Parts: sequence; C-alpha cells; structure tokens
Amino acid sequence: MQVPMEDQRSLLIVDDEEDVCLLLKRSFRREFKTVETAYLLKDALQVAERLRPDILLLDNNLPDGLGLEFVKKFKSINPKMYVILFSAMDLYQEAIVAGADVFLGKPLDLGVMREVMRR
Repeated sequence: MQVPMEDQRSLLIVDDEEDVCLLLKRSFRREFKTVETAYLLKDALQVAERLRPDILLLDNNLPDGLGLEFVKKFKSINPKMYVILFSAMDLYQEAIVAGADVFLGKPLDLGVMREVMRR
C-alpha cells in the first residue's frame, strides 16, 4: 500500500508557548508523517537541520529572537520549506519581504491554517 504524498510531509511548529505547540501538534498530527515542536529559535534550527520539514509554523516573538529574522536561515536548510509566520502584530509586509510564504495574525484560526497548508 502506497502512502499518500500528503501523509509523507513533515511539520515543525515553533512557539514559546507550550500549550500552543501542543494544540497545534494534536491538531495536525494526522495530516503529517512527522510533527515536531521547538520553543526557541536555536532549538528549532537544530530540529530543522535534522528533519528538513516541508512546512514551518513560526511564531515571530520568541525569547531568543524574532522569527522574522530567521526565515532565510530556515529556507537555507530546505529551500522548498513552506514558511508560515504568525504574530499578534500586523507584520504581513515584513513577513513576505523576509521570505515567508504566508503571514497569519493571532489569534490563530486552525481552519485557515489548515487551508493554507494544503496549498
């Protein structure tokens, strides 16, 4: 039996709020072969090096920096990585200029997020 392509994708969730990571991981675990989380950018970069995720959900405001400033570093690990940056601040223009594929505002809407990841 061949596994559908969608089920072979990997997802990395980066947010310093453990509850948010847990909620997102539970929400998307059936849609991805692998779902991993990180609470700091330095840890996320290490996970990304190992996992080379297809999709990255990246919060902007993290204890060790701004996700916005790390988009290019993540894309250098996997140029095909689809980066979804999210923040409570309106950073649409900055996110796109930084190389993010999509910007989503908080509070997060799981339905919208799921639709964006299907593209």
